[in-house]
Amino acid sequence: MGKLSTGVARITMVGGAMLLLGTGCASTEQSAGSPASVAEPEVVLCQGNKVPLQALDNPKPATELAPEAAPALQGRGVSAFDPVTWLVAQESSDRVMLMTKLAVPQDGGQGDIRDYMYIVISTHSMASEPGKPVWDVVESSTCTPTLDLGQLTAGAVTLDPSLPPASESDRLALLVTEFDCNSGQDAEGRVEVVKLTETESTVEVVLGVRPSGAQAASCQGNPATPFTVKLERPLGDRTILNAAVLPAREIAVPAAR
Repeated sequence: MGKLSTGVARITMVGGAMLLLGTGCASTEQSAGSPASVAEPEVVLCQGNKVPLQALDNPKPATELAPEAAPALQGRGVSAFDPVTWLVAQESSDRVMLMTKLAVPQDGGQGDIRDYMYIVISTHSMASEPGKPVWDVVESSTCTPTLDLGQLTAGAVTLDPSLPPASESDRLALLVTEFDCNSGQDAEGRVEVVKLTETESTVEVVLGVRPSGAQAASCQGNPATPFTVKLERPLGDRTILNAAVLPAREIAVPAAR
């Protein structure tokens, strides 16, 4: 594990990243290697769907869909969502994805907090027949925009309540919950530090989870995996942020269920 660099602010990469992807050691404690600059992402993920960041920064309402995509608003099941004022996340002649920001974020526990609801309307649906495409809602859920980590996936992150952060410590004890199906098993040995940025006021961390490689897995939900991040210097009074989500969100103790 390399010696940490010094400075007021640093950006480091270990493992996969949204534009640069490498392999790093997997352990329950990781720090950072050589500094590297990272460009602002052009695309973020919403439940695996690629969404241009521009679509969120400068939203276009569904009423402005291109003529070939506009019929999606009259598709089967669309009226249940009333998405006329939703923003356009994707559009083509056979697929439209619309998103709307929730008035109150959806807290699924274990750090899984979602800011948007979305629907995907497609002509590649069960209702379509050869030569007779039918626009239909084929996907609907909630999400929070996350960085594209390449071969890694972002998980839900909280502080470990059994090891609360101490101002004099240079260790952060976190709990990482993998979203991908893993038969109810944790992600021990597969969590990596993708990016770590320390400033005078914040500690921003991006964690990624490597796929398990299992041939098949059930999807009953996974337990949290303890993971420790080593800082360049003691935490002090700095705010700890999960920078895998956009905008970055403060990492907190998991809400009581």
